[in-house]
This record gives sequence, C-alpha cells and structure tokens, in this order.
Amino acid sequence: MKTALFATSALCAAGLACAASAAEWETGVSGYYFLGVGVTDSGAQDGVGVLRDGEFHVNTRLAADNGIVFIARVEVEAFTSGDQIDENWGRIIGPFGTVEIGSDASVGYEQVGALGIVFSPGGRIGYADAFALTSEALVNEAAFMGFATDSIGLHYSSPDFFGFQVHGSYIPSANTDGAADTNNPVFSANDEVWSLAATYAGEFNEVSFGFGGHYTDQEGVAGEQIGAAGYVGFSGITLAGFYEDDFAGDEFAIGAQYETGPWAIGGGYSNSNQLDNEIASGWVTYSAAPGVQFTVGLEYADDDSVAGSDFGGLAYMSLFF
Repeated sequence: MKTALFATSALCAAGLACAASAAEWETGVSGYYFLGVGVTDSGAQDGVGVLRDGEFHVNTRLAADNGIVFIARVEVEAFTSGDQIDENWGRIIGPFGTVEIGSDASVGYEQVGALGIVFSPGGRIGYADAFALTSEALVNEAAFMGFATDSIGLHYSSPDFFGFQVHGSYIPSANTDGAADTNNPVFSANDEVWSLAATYAGEFNEVSFGFGGHYTDQEGVAGEQIGAAGYVGFSGITLAGFYEDDFAGDEFAIGAQYETGPWAIGGGYSNSNQLDNEIASGWVTYSAAPGVQFTVGLEYADDDSVAGSDFGGLAYMSLFF
C-alpha cells in the first residue's frame, strides 16, 4: 500500500513539473538596513543611542503555465536574536484567491491595520504600530490593530472583486512565534486565534481611498477585538485613521503625510486606554537615491500607568535592497 502511495505521489509530482515545464523558479534576496542616531530626555531614559537594525529576505516565485503562482519567503534578522527567523510562509495564488500557510500576523493586522496608519520608513519613528523610540512608548508599543504576533497559521484572501476582498486567519496557537516556532504540525493549545476581515480600495477622480474592518478572537483571553480603519489620498496628501475596541480597552490613531518630489512630511497621534498610553510624532524624509532615504523625526510618549513621559528624536538612513 505504501509503495503504491509513494508511486502515485511521484507521478503527481512529475505531472506538476511537466505542467510548469515552461516556467522557472525566480529566486532572489531582498532586505533593509536602518542606521542612525537618537536622543531621549526623561527620567526613565536619557542619553544618546545608536540604531542598527536589518533583515535579509529570501524570496522565490514560480508562475506555472496554468496561471497558478507559487511563492515562498523567509525573513532573517541581521543580528543574533531569540526570534532569528521572522515571518516565513508559502503562498498559492490563483483565480480562487490567495492561500498562505506559515508564520505571519492575522488578517486583522495585515489587511486592515495598515490601512489606517501613515508610516515613516520602516516605522522607526511613529505613533502607531511603530518601533518604540522612547521607553514610555515601549510600555504599550503604541496602538495597533488585530493580532500582530507572527505565529504559525493559515490565511486566506479572496480574489479582488472591483476593489473588494474578504480575508480570514486561523492560528492554532498564539505561542508559536520566535523560539517556539517549529517544523512539526501545530495544533490547538487553547489559545487559538480566529480573524475575519473585509477591505475595499478604489480611486475616483484622482482621489484614492480604502477602508476595512475586522473581527478577531483569541481563546483564553476575556474578549474580542473589533476594529475599523481607512485612508484617503489626494494631491500627494494621505489622511488615515483607525479605531479598535478590544478585551483590554479601546484605542485610536490619526495621521497624515504629504509627499512632493523626493520629500515626505508626516506625523500622527495615537491613544490607548489599555495602559493610559498616548504617543505623538512627526518626521521629514528625503529620498536621495533608489532605496536610500534619510529621515529626521521627533516622538513624544506619555504613560499614566507609570506616571512618566518621554521626548526623543531620531535621525536615520534607510537602505532597501
């Protein structure tokens, strides 16, 4: 019986290879580096800091003759880390939509959250879903939507129907990110995550816009997350915002960015009552060459739970390759 099964599998594999014989795998490396200098002024954190952060990404893609596209991606930290491998997944894309299996955030975070935020390059200075510049911002790591941890799961996005899509995620265990990542099947551990989302993006008379909503539930946590986000863009200006009500409280953020030529000016404000945390920031970015940007920005964070506030600044270079 096993011999027959192995033989059948081999024939199927050979058949798929023959069907895609005119296509070839495309494999490459991409990534980024952020390099800079920052300062902060507060009782909890005071002084000058140096920024060095990077990743390299191994990407591979095959477009078969039948129109099905296969993609795999592995993201690796450019420094020693307990979470050495970041997001890593495989995707199948076709007329049925996109099916993904691997370590990635929920669709509430990936598909909806990003609609309501404007970012400095890499989010290194930010007000929501950003790398914390100051210690008070680190307390709550700014507001963000959905379930952000890159745990192992199954994700789906429908085909684009005139700008409208639906999305879904199932993560068997919320604790399979980082050092808990595994090459074995991951089964439910009473902390599974379900996430459903819907998004729409379009353009009318040179005005671009998008909006979406999500529902996310994690077992073992008292409550659910329900959120909505959106943006509108016109004449180089982007306005964005989101609101989310979850088991620990509610949070919202508003932001704006203006782009003209090589310059971008942006900023925003977020407020989360989970830990009475609020963050405001602003930045200016200059694009000096393809994949090379220079950014200067300021960030203020206040956290009533520890009765502290921080003010900081950062100047950094972004290298995207």
